[in-house]
Amino acid sequence: MSDNPEEILQSLFSAARAAQPDTSRLEFGFETRFGARLREETRGSLGTWAWKLCPFFAAIALAAGWWNYSNLRSDADAQIVVEATTSNDDQTLLAYMTGEHR
Repeated sequence: MSDNPEEILQSLFSAARAAQPDTSRLEFGFETRFGARLREETRGSLGTWAWKLCPFFAAIALAAGWWNYSNLRSDADAQIVVEATTSNDDQTLLAYMTGEHR
């Protein structure tokens, strides 16, 4: 064998081409098979989508609950302020003397 690297490389390429298997049968309809498989895998049921969106819906439910709780607290605080401002001194004294104060 010669010491020329180009000849060695060419002989290796020709040996690889000779040993190459026939893949023409596998190549036939590859795009169609690939597209069909992708459609099959991406098609999901309603339960699959619901399960994937479950964390999003849980976050919405928690935010709605927190918002409702904060509104309830502000309504109770507002009611206390309204009662304190509408009562007069006589009612406050009477409630204190009878023990019905809060």
